[in-house]
Amino acid sequence: MNRTNSLIAFLLLPLCSLAQFTYERKVSEVTQSGWYRISLPAELLPKLKTDFADIRLYSSSNNTTEIPYLLQIAKDEISQTPVSLEPFNLSRQGAALFFTVKLNPNEPINSITLNFAQQNYDSEVTVEGSFNQREWFKIQTSRIISLANTPVNYIYNHITFPSSTYTYLRFTIHKGAHLTLDQINFHQNKTVKGVFTEIASSLLSETIDKRSEFNLVFNQPVLLSRLSLEASPDQQFYRSVSIDWLYDSIKSEKGVHYQYQPLYTGVISSFKQDTLHFNPRVVKQIRVIVYNQDNPPVQIKRIHAWAPQVYLVTNLQAGTYTLRYGNEKMFIPNYDIEHFTKEIPASLPELQVSSELKPQQITEPETSPWFKNKLWMWGALGIIVVILGFFTIRMLREQ
Repeated sequence: MNRTNSLIAFLLLPLCSLAQFTYERKVSEVTQSGWYRISLPAELLPKLKTDFADIRLYSSSNNTTEIPYLLQIAKDEISQTPVSLEPFNLSRQGAALFFTVKLNPNEPINSITLNFAQQNYDSEVTVEGSFNQREWFKIQTSRIISLANTPVNYIYNHITFPSSTYTYLRFTIHKGAHLTLDQINFHQNKTVKGVFTEIASSLLSETIDKRSEFNLVFNQPVLLSRLSLEASPDQQFYRSVSIDWLYDSIKSEKGVHYQYQPLYTGVISSFKQDTLHFNPRVVKQIRVIVYNQDNPPVQIKRIHAWAPQVYLVTNLQAGTYTLRYGNEKMFIPNYDIEHFTKEIPASLPELQVSSELKPQQITEPETSPWFKNKLWMWGALGIIVVILGFFTIRMLREQ
């Protein structure tokens, strides 16, 4: 009977395996073996599971062996290298605090972090450059601020400025007479920008119970990973903010009840224009809540929504390949490629995918036919019945 069950499972395996994926796209032909990057279209992403587990790559010559890949979602890659510098000429003049550093030509800096003994301050820092410490040229002025013992603590003590070839840099902390420097950290920051696409949306807003609520509705489900809030100028504000995404709605006699799940919590302020980052999520509608407390509502002119580009990175041989996706029962694949990311070249040629082919029918073999030709199905079932009958009679005779 064990052999019988194995044989039946073997006969039914083609019916089950071909019903795994709902959608299919062709990948542009590979003419030379090597590493490639496959760009996934935005309209494909809402048809995947939220963890992107149900996407597979196959060779057109072998539809059963998976081609390993590495999933990459675009983001800004920031590397920070600490630079050791010794400040000198630390002095005060009036309400200002000064210090100077001599740069190493081989280790330029473009970022500094200031730590003070005090927890509350609001100041500006001017960065100047010089070749001889006699003539100084202004590079940039930035604001630093720290608020403690408030509903939400807030600190912004980082200053970024363009890299330069000056021999000396001088930093002037305005309103710094009462501040005591604890530590100064210098860095060289390098940023590789990810590929993002701004998504059109409609914006609805209302203010209720000391909070402003902004609803962004997209034309279709989109993958979202960052927002930028554009506030009207000449406003001074420091507010807590939360972002939620709509995952369900329930209709009742009292109307429609919307159910949300959180995406992000933090702070927005007029001190600097922030871009709010969160884990990528496929959404159709999101809600941004600004908590005004006892202040006038913040006037938001526009909210910019950004979708990251998603890629599959893989090592391919010359040939043609097929991308299949769409199956709620699939799990995240476990490929060795994730342990060898250092071997992947920084710059990769990009492959495109075709438009979506006609969806395959996801059906159970016992309720729907595999082929439109019913004769094939009845023939297969007949063979199974004959085999079952043979083994049944054999077992009865043995008893």
